[in-house]
Amino acid sequence: MAFDDIKNVRLSICDPVGYNDFVQVADETELPIENIPPQTAYSIQSLKVYKAYSVEMESWQIVNTELSDSRITFFIDAYGVDKARWHSLKGILTSLARQISLAKLKSGSDELTFIKLTDLYAFYKSLLDDVMDIINPPIDAGMWMNTGSPVIGGGM
Repeated sequence: MAFDDIKNVRLSICDPVGYNDFVQVADETELPIENIPPQTAYSIQSLKVYKAYSVEMESWQIVNTELSDSRITFFIDAYGVDKARWHSLKGILTSLARQISLAKLKSGSDELTFIKLTDLYAFYKSLLDDVMDIINPPIDAGMWMNTGSPVIGGGM
C-alpha cells in the first residue's frame, strides 16, 4: 500500500486536525533539523507514530490520530480510496462518541475536555455529511442483533 493513498485519505478526513501535509520517514534520524515546514506531521515507519515539531516546546511531539495507518489501509484495500473516506469518518465518529461518553461520566458536561470532544464530533459529523454528497455511501445494515419470537397476548 502506498503512503500516498493513506496521506490522501488522512488529508481528506482531517485526521489529525490542523495538518496540511504528511511525510513518511524510515526513522527519527530522518526528521529535518532546520527549515521544518509548519503544519506538517511526519510518519515514522519504525515507531508507527506521527510526530510534528512544536515551536513552543522546541522538540518533536507525538501527534494523536483517531485512526491508525493499518486501519486506513484496510479500508482502502477493502473499499477503495473514495469509500475508505466514508468508513474512516464513521470510525472516527464511533471513537469520539466513546470518548464523549467517558468524559461526561468522568467529569461532567461542563468540563473543557467534554466540550472540546463534542465540538470535534460536530466537525467530523459535518465532514461526513459533505462526503455523503460526493460519494455514494456503501450499503450497510449497520449491526448484527439477535431476534426472538414476539409474545402476543401473554402466550408462550
